[in-house]
Amino acid sequence: MARRLFTVEDRFSIKGRGLVPVPGIVPQGAERFRVGDPIMIRRPDGSCLGSTIAGIEMVHASPPRPKNEIVIVLKDLSKEDVPIGSEIWSTDA
Repeated sequence: MARRLFTVEDRFSIKGRGLVPVPGIVPQGAERFRVGDPIMIRRPDGSCLGSTIAGIEMVHASPPRPKNEIVIVLKDLSKEDVPIGSEIWSTDA
């Protein structure tokens, strides 16, 4: 079942890897996320953009984030493609 995973509060690029939208995904129950999983980006202007998870990162941030938070990397997207306030959704695919 599709659900809103998080709302983008910031994003940064890792050269050669891709775009990292933050905060990240906090899985619910037995939910698992893997490289290649599809996601939907719903932008503040109402438009949508499909993408896939290209990487999963473990980040030690300050202030501390939830221990089970998954930070994802999106390949071939820029900061302009994913403005602050965009919603990251899982898909039913």
